[in-house]
Amino acid sequence: MSKVRGRWHRRERWRLVTRLMARDGEVCSICGEALDRAVRDHHADRYITFDHIVPRAAGGTDAVANLRLAHQLCNNQRGNDPLLPEPAEG
Repeated sequence: MSKVRGRWHRRERWRLVTRLMARDGEVCSICGEALDRAVRDHHADRYITFDHIVPRAAGGTDAVANLRLAHQLCNNQRGNDPLLPEPAEG
């Protein structure tokens, strides 16, 4: 990958992170702890990743409506488990 293309992807990735943070807040959608944009090492446990609400393995897409932010460690632990619906009160 060329340097120019790599920079474009990083820039677009961080724009999407900003968009999702504006929508959902600046917390991990799995553990609820704060996300830290300063973590740039993509191997670090607290690196910001895109979690698919409906996993790609189950037919989910990369559409913004199907994405939320999570720490690398939290997202890896969740794996392909689908989100369970909230229990109905009543």
